[in-house]
Amino acid sequence: MRPRPAPVAGPGQARRPHASAEGGRGPAPRSRPATARRPDPPLRLTRRGKIVLIGAITGFALGALLLGTHAVVTASTGLVSPAQQGLPYVDVKRGDTLWTIATAVGNGGDPASTVRQIMNINGLSGSLIQPGTRLYLPSGMPG
Repeated sequence: MRPRPAPVAGPGQARRPHASAEGGRGPAPRSRPATARRPDPPLRLTRRGKIVLIGAITGFALGALLLGTHAVVTASTGLVSPAQQGLPYVDVKRGDTLWTIATAVGNGGDPASTVRQIMNINGLSGSLIQPGTRLYLPSGMPG
């Protein structure tokens, strides 16, 4: 097999040596290190995007505030349902629990059944009561 002739450089071109002239090595390829990755640019919002984002956050905060105040106002207004009308009641004082109230107003029977009745009448889902709350008692019990 005949060796190839070396390429001839044209006008304005540099002559590259043939691979066989350097002992089988060509020019070293340029490579980037694997860690030289450019970081992603920071998130940029347009003016409209900023307005929408601020509006959404403000709306969410106002909605949460409205729901929170509505729950407090509803609990403190003392609205009496027709089922509670005419029933005896007690106003909860600091340190009161449903168990102590049931024991005080009960007729010496099991306080647990009285606690369940008080919870059902007042629509309580748990045994936590706050001072100042009005609790309606089952009929036939002193208030």
